[in-house]
Amino acid sequence: MRLDIYLSDRIKTLSRSKISNLIRAGFVKVNRATVKSGYSLRTGDEISVVLPSPEPREIPPENIPIRILYEDEYFIAIDKAPGMVVHPGAGVLLGTLTGALRNYTSQLSLVNGPMKPGLVHRLDKDTSGVIIAAKTDEAHWKIARLFAERQIYKEYRALVWGTPEPNIGLIDAPIGRSQNNRKKFTVTQSGRNARTRYEVLQDFDIMSFLKVILETGRTHQIRVHFAHVGHPVVGDPTYGGGIKYLLRNTKAENDLGNRVMTLIRRQMLHAHRIRFVHPLIDKEIEIVAPIPEDFLAVEKMLVVK
Repeated sequence: MRLDIYLSDRIKTLSRSKISNLIRAGFVKVNRATVKSGYSLRTGDEISVVLPSPEPREIPPENIPIRILYEDEYFIAIDKAPGMVVHPGAGVLLGTLTGALRNYTSQLSLVNGPMKPGLVHRLDKDTSGVIIAAKTDEAHWKIARLFAERQIYKEYRALVWGTPEPNIGLIDAPIGRSQNNRKKFTVTQSGRNARTRYEVLQDFDIMSFLKVILETGRTHQIRVHFAHVGHPVVGDPTYGGGIKYLLRNTKAENDLGNRVMTLIRRQMLHAHRIRFVHPLIDKEIEIVAPIPEDFLAVEKMLVVK
């Protein structure tokens, strides 16, 4: 019998996928050696398992400052700081946006469970900008439906390597999970439809600032699409936009590129503006997160050269 199947039959508190994760992380050993989930057990094998601590039943409130952009009796819109994880996961429990929200208010929807109170959508850890939380379950369902039906205008600011052509364009390419690295996504014909509109706002040759409008909302969509067309997001090593870009591209291999990279500590992507018709008061709402300081510092250096 396969190791993961054997253990899932005997450890009822864990799903087979969680057991596979334990095996992959080295918390399960057979005859004192790490093995794969598909290992075929034999008579006499000795299995040792280190079980994880029980997960908390809810997120503890944390006194973390957050910037409120909009609030009414139904929703809160926050300007998420770069580097902040939205909700717990992958060993991260503290320092999350949900912990900060729990400290700010006890009125949050529980549609996604007590570990993700209020969250209607998410942003990557190193992406800054507008994110919406719902205060009630009704508000959550209604705003989630607007997201699902693409009735929410989502505008980003991005700093990418080089300058996309044409200066105003559309990237229409399906996105799916990478077969080589399950934590990454890629353009693939077997993926889901994905459309990204963009406009070059400032062209600095080595880099350019873009306005980006998402017509769909696939995971890592902006990062994947611009890497696909040869202009990865600056500061994004996952999709080819990190410091190694300077080494691979002679056009960017100059003092300016190196100086700019000293200012950058994350992928240069910012959720700048969201606009939608409020589903409970039937009024158009526009929420804008100001351009962050690291974007402005890079722009100043590129302008001065």
